[in-house]
Amino acid sequence: MKFWSGTPFYMSKSLANQGHEVVNIGPLSAPSLPLYKAYSRLRRTFRSRGLSPFQAGPVVAQYAADAVRKIRAVSADIVFAPAGSTFAWSVPDGVPLVYASDATFRLIEDYHPNYRNLSRSARETSERLERDTIARADLILYPSQWAAESAVRDYGADPARVHVVPWGANLKAAPGRDSVLGCRKPGPCRMLLIGVNWKEKGADTAIEILAELNNRGVKTELVICGCTPPEPVTQDGLTIIPYLDKNDPAQRNRLEQLYRDADFFLLPTRADCFPIVLCEAAAHGVPSIARATGGVPYAVREGKTGVLVPPNATKADYAGIIAEIFANPNRLASLRQSSREAYETQLNWQAWARRVSDLMQAL
Repeated sequence: MKFWSGTPFYMSKSLANQGHEVVNIGPLSAPSLPLYKAYSRLRRTFRSRGLSPFQAGPVVAQYAADAVRKIRAVSADIVFAPAGSTFAWSVPDGVPLVYASDATFRLIEDYHPNYRNLSRSARETSERLERDTIARADLILYPSQWAAESAVRDYGADPARVHVVPWGANLKAAPGRDSVLGCRKPGPCRMLLIGVNWKEKGADTAIEILAELNNRGVKTELVICGCTPPEPVTQDGLTIIPYLDKNDPAQRNRLEQLYRDADFFLLPTRADCFPIVLCEAAAHGVPSIARATGGVPYAVREGKTGVLVPPNATKADYAGIIAEIFANPNRLASLRQSSREAYETQLNWQAWARRVSDLMQAL
């Protein structure tokens, strides 16, 4: 459930709901992985270039061997490999391969925090695995045109095999439409930011936007959930909730209440491929104000599920957009409704699975 924010779990579940028999062969076995994880931590301690343990040669070879063994054991008709470039290239001939990812290595190298400062060997291995997997795949799925174009441009993927299918909200149960589109709770402008990495999700920028709005006379509150600042921070109207567990009913209820209370979902992120949390905001009828970077412009429908802000936007730019919308209750209500409609028609796993099932029929 935790891997990749639970996305493979929801992919598997939605495909099963479409009538497919889904056999999970993970987690794959790589006995040498703990050793390379320890070695990677040691290298980073001394600030040398990182070795990505999952891309280490012996680990990749062990993953591939275990995958091939398990695929043959279950006599799979199709192999579906989400984020599976470490082994998918080795899928036995004659078995169709569906590869799903949110980006290519070329896009996230030096862009995403997990892929910065890699050693030369780690870069070369990651690039080779990406290229070999894309070449092997019979069907390649991405949630954004940003990623799909890179597969064709940077890796020579056959455009006929590459498809853009938006992802959905990782929710056990979608909130009822009436419960999220009811009358707005009176009070100040309420903003919500959810993320696990304080710096990368732009939490510091969000606090600056909060201060700017209050300085303009727009009484505003901000809740940051899922992360903590590197140093203590205080600001009028700021609430920090370090962590809420979706699997705990009480904590999940509290998280849903945060969404219900929010007027805006704020995400001044520095690097993102396709933030699932933006789909979850749409499910709750909360319009997003997000930085247009990476795959974010494909998770936010401009003017439908929110507003995209240029990458170089200032706190004043964000504050101006939020203040303008908040001052117009009819526009805010319209955005809430169109956000929910986008979730119901596109940004849900049922819609994703129907489209992917149709594509897989050809295999």
